[in-house]
Amino acid sequence: MDALTPILQSARTKSLRAATAVAEQGSTAAAARVLHCSQPVVARAVSELEALLGQALFERGSRGMRPTAAGDRVVARARRALQHLARADDGPARPGGRRARISAQASTRQLQVLIALAEHGSERRAAGVLGISQPAVHQALAQLEHLAGEALFDRLASGLRPTAKGACVIDEVRLAHAELRAGSEELSQLRGELLGRLAIGTLPFSAGLVVPRALQRVRAMHRGVQVSVVDGTYAALLAQLRQAGIDVLVGALRDRAPQGTVQVPLFDDPLAVVVRAGHPWLARRRLRLADTFGCDWILPMPGAPAHTALAQAFAAEGREVPAGVQINSPTLMQALILGSDHLALMSTRQLSREIETGLLSVLPVRVVHAPRAIGYTVRDGFAPTPALALFVQALLAAAG
Repeated sequence: MDALTPILQSARTKSLRAATAVAEQGSTAAAARVLHCSQPVVARAVSELEALLGQALFERGSRGMRPTAAGDRVVARARRALQHLARADDGPARPGGRRARISAQASTRQLQVLIALAEHGSERRAAGVLGISQPAVHQALAQLEHLAGEALFDRLASGLRPTAKGACVIDEVRLAHAELRAGSEELSQLRGELLGRLAIGTLPFSAGLVVPRALQRVRAMHRGVQVSVVDGTYAALLAQLRQAGIDVLVGALRDRAPQGTVQVPLFDDPLAVVVRAGHPWLARRRLRLADTFGCDWILPMPGAPAHTALAQAFAAEGREVPAGVQINSPTLMQALILGSDHLALMSTRQLSREIETGLLSVLPVRVVHAPRAIGYTVRDGFAPTPALALFVQALLAAAG
């Protein structure tokens, strides 16, 4: 699990609820009536949060309390985090009509334990990561399951596996933690620093030079941002994006944005048939794509936009997609092209260096396909962290 930010480490959910209520109601007394508790309890919860952060979140006056610039950011992130925790309680009423109470009563420590158990699959390993005892982890899980009204993990010989309810709760808790992490990074920005984490997912054959150029710009401007880049299949990276494992996914966009995400195009990336330099087919004249049907092809993975483009191109000449080997690794694909007579449909933009240096060549054959858009995908409704906003700006500049 990532290093927890100060808000996430120590802030209690009741402090976040108190700050949000005060911002909405304008005073601790009014907030106390909404939260069904005493005014001193609300005042103490807000003071504890301010002491933790080392700065005032509210301006106190005769007319009530008004959020400071820091308070606005904390309240906005806290509100969204609490909304995610409330969704963890969604679902049918438990036996006896009682609904889950995770959002109202779970502690931050219990939520940390839940994520550690999901990531490491055992109480022992979770305890080691969190630096607490295994009995403490066991107790926190038991308390959470009591609040949920049902088991959150199946106990197997191989370890713990989330139940359907557990998987739902874990996803929402991760998203809540992402909001609080973002809030902590925004507070750092207010202090004149840009600190935090930026996790980028990249798709094979489509991120190319855009991501490295954008990263160079980010690192040159702010060395305090911890950057990690993960590549993988679209399905795997999309799952990580939805669970806040990564902040942004860069690569070929789909026809429609998957549910819960927003796609932003950067540029169209035409594809061409690429071969090794000196390939015998480079000497042919009046070559048509259909002529290559019986050749050795390296194929994009099914479902990828490049595979759709290849199918469109062959269909335009009355043929189906040829047989071939499917490869999802750019390194392996280039090695096979350079060492054989295989053909591949690839982006000339992504391979510009190899083509300029004469390692690869573009086969002079017309490829008819719909535009393939390269862009980035983010979670819908998630306000970008300062680091993510900077990276998006750098992406736009690199794409231009």
